[in-house]
Amino acid sequence: MFYLLLCILSSTVVLVTFKYLQRYSINTFSAIIVNYLAASIAGFFLAKGNVSALGSLGFYPVLLIFGMGALFILMFQLLGKSTQTAGVAITSVAAKMSVIIPILVSVLIDPNDGLNPLRAMGILLALVAVALLVFPRKGEKVQLGKTYLPLIIFVGIGLVDASVKVAQQYFVTNELNPIFNAAVFAMAGMVGIIILPFKADAASGLRNVRTWLLGTLLGLANFGSMYFMVAALNYIGQNGKAMEGSVLFGINNLSVVLAGTLIGLLLFGERPSKTNLTGIALSVLAIVILMQS
Repeated sequence: MFYLLLCILSSTVVLVTFKYLQRYSINTFSAIIVNYLAASIAGFFLAKGNVSALGSLGFYPVLLIFGMGALFILMFQLLGKSTQTAGVAITSVAAKMSVIIPILVSVLIDPNDGLNPLRAMGILLALVAVALLVFPRKGEKVQLGKTYLPLIIFVGIGLVDASVKVAQQYFVTNELNPIFNAAVFAMAGMVGIIILPFKADAASGLRNVRTWLLGTLLGLANFGSMYFMVAALNYIGQNGKAMEGSVLFGINNLSVVLAGTLIGLLLFGERPSKTNLTGIALSVLAIVILMQS
């Protein structure tokens, strides 16, 4: 549970940092590149520069690392485009509802995971709560125009989270965790650097000191969110069992959305609607049910 709390905290810091990028008009792509560089350095630092463990991996684990790195930065790009075309609300729902994909993958590949009636009810309640939490507040407009981008967001982010579970299930031990994260984020950073010459605004944004400061904070939080998720999935409790992925992903996703809603209220004056408040109540109930399941 400790690792899960750190994962939730890290993911919440990611959300807050993105908000400050917007407040200070910092080029998002510039910050994303800095973020991946910082995240990869953090991983190499924790691994004490020992990359030899990567050499023992087979073809498919290395292919998964390459795919995850490319998918990470692609999803960041598409999130921005989807927000502009389909609207913030629809994009948020697509991104958050994607948690169903890693939950299903965990149930399918982990022999210790499974769905009982109580857990299924908790997951269903969590999905309803997320939908209510991201429902647009009064005055916000929802554009129903282009629907293909939210669909891609749903599948893409779901695959990213599912890939973390696949990696943890088959080859990422606690020893390999730091260097695995470093490799994934380094790959994402390299893809970003390749794209950078085609983005003049992003290239000039790297001259801004705030880009490096907030980008580094974003990177450390981003690294923490994945590192602690893998650690939570690997952790064996006093009962000799690990917490199931279906429960972990559900609690983590719901808690991050809930924390983001509360921080939006406290720091940025984003008052939740009655619908959002209903979502907050249901999210607390869903977390309790998932923990009991």
